[in-house]
Amino acid sequence: MGLFFMGILLWSLVIASVVLFVYGLWKQSWKALAWSGVALVLPMGLIAFDGSGSMWFKLSIVPPLLIFAAAYFMRHKKVQHLH
Repeated sequence: MGLFFMGILLWSLVIASVVLFVYGLWKQSWKALAWSGVALVLPMGLIAFDGSGSMWFKLSIVPPLLIFAAAYFMRHKKVQHLH
């Protein structure tokens, strides 16, 4: 039963991340993008660092990093626009 609940938790985080990502791009919200990256770090981190050693699985940590980078650049674009 514990594995079932862990699966529900991880898939909920992935779905929440996708929803926040779409909302963040639609509304130009860097905070929504940052929370999308936070929600995606745990599932992708478990895939990347599970010990399988495969290079392709280690690349699964890249999407959260790209989302964090997008949030960073979006935030700095807004800050520069205000000055």
